[in-house]
Amino acid sequence: MGKPAMAEFRMIPGNPKPATFKGQPLLMASALVAVQKDGSRVFLRYFPTGEIEQWSQRERRWRLLGTCVPTRTRYSSAPLCRDGAIQLLAE
Repeated sequence: MGKPAMAEFRMIPGNPKPATFKGQPLLMASALVAVQKDGSRVFLRYFPTGEIEQWSQRERRWRLLGTCVPTRTRYSSAPLCRDGAIQLLAE
């Protein structure tokens, strides 16, 4: 049986086909792919403006989960999200 794994990649300037968000080319975005215990994959992307999106397999499009900013306090490094903690899509 496989083990849970994650991979992260960054899209950087100079990409011949840069990613866009709201019609504007992105200078940098982060993406994360996580494999859950049941073998399903979760695809997330984070924009410098704080939007976090998840790929919906069912809808075949990116869905906004929330807008968050990184925080780092003495007790936590959890992001601070506008509408509370984000929830992954249940698919």
